[in-house]
Amino acid sequence: MIDGSAELTTIGEALDSLLADGVAVGSARNASDLIRSVESCARRLRALQIEAQAELEAAGVYATDGFVSAKAMTRHCARLSPAGAASRERGARMSATLPLVWSALQAGELGVDQFDLLGRVHSNPRVRPHMVDAQEWFLRLASRLSFVDFETEVRDWERFADEDGPEPRNSIRHETRNASLLHDTIDLGWQLKGSFAAMQGANIDEIYGHYVSAERLADWEKAKAERGEAATAADLPRTEAQRRADALWQVFQDAAKSDNTACGAEFAHNIVWNQPTFEEALRRLSGEEPQRLDPADVVCRTLDGVCLEPVEAAANALVSKMRRVVVDAAGVVIDLGRARFFTGGARLAAQLSDQHCSWPGCSVPTSRCEIDHTLDHAHGGRTNPGNGGPFCGKHNRHKQKGFTVWRDPVGEWHVLRPDGSPIE
Repeated sequence: MIDGSAELTTIGEALDSLLADGVAVGSARNASDLIRSVESCARRLRALQIEAQAELEAAGVYATDGFVSAKAMTRHCARLSPAGAASRERGARMSATLPLVWSALQAGELGVDQFDLLGRVHSNPRVRPHMVDAQEWFLRLASRLSFVDFETEVRDWERFADEDGPEPRNSIRHETRNASLLHDTIDLGWQLKGSFAAMQGANIDEIYGHYVSAERLADWEKAKAERGEAATAADLPRTEAQRRADALWQVFQDAAKSDNTACGAEFAHNIVWNQPTFEEALRRLSGEEPQRLDPADVVCRTLDGVCLEPVEAAANALVSKMRRVVVDAAGVVIDLGRARFFTGGARLAAQLSDQHCSWPGCSVPTSRCEIDHTLDHAHGGRTNPGNGGPFCGKHNRHKQKGFTVWRDPVGEWHVLRPDGSPIE
């Protein structure tokens, strides 16, 4: 253990020099390297902050100046928000019980946001013991997923690791479901509010998203009619908020008649399962003794990755039509034919390859994406799920600018720049 004053002074001087001189960004590839280097430094500094918090707690010197805790002293001296101080305290506690996670942060390999999320999960005493054996799984996810997808997976894991949590809470949510349309007698406006359990909410979200996409497409068609291919988002006649409101209005309009629905007669709500989760949900639904599943192996979600409560979803599946899709060991759906376009089952199978646009950093939900060939059909590319994936309109067109998109044997997407370098 060292005082660290001299080392911190050196770090500070180096930062002063960088901030004074600035950093050069010559290309997209250089920018990627710069971002990762700066982020690695920030992660290690975060580890140092948490280490200082843990040492302050262990030494107990905060009491000398009248502080009630190490967190209170850190919050005061560093001018932190309550949430920021609590985050460091959670990190210090987690560092003592999850050594692999802690080492990854110290090495700059685990993101600060990912570490803080795991700290919040670690604060749940019912799942804390299970996190020890799941450390390597957490780190593998963090190394290859965006934060949004990582959070979805970790929160899903937490729900299923917490045997006392997910089913009772969701049942209570279902029992207390509510919707109201409130009228303001002053300005005569209306406000719609609602609360639903997992299955109803996911179904509503998927249908509503379909209507919002239809409104957005209508705006683009109008803008292109007036401005041609030069049309941009600034030329759209409505804001995103206005389109969402008009989409909901259209839902109610279509509900009042049967001959003008944006979803169409063939619209279906899709649920993505794996076999162990579905079989266990049916077992519990039939009243048999529950068997514990590894939370990391539970799969029950919508096409866009919205997690569902398995027993509730299984009950819904028993009275609804289901599509069976066969996948290989990497989770890639097998060949569904040689059609020219991705339609019907082939389109659904390709959508299952991801929960959002497969371009790095894009979060457009897969239900709003186009499905296109990885190897173009004109060059022999087959219309099967292994040669197709979801890409939003922007990135689907971006592929025509010299970028190469391919998928490796374990199902991971890769994008190469025109010069052959990868977008991480």
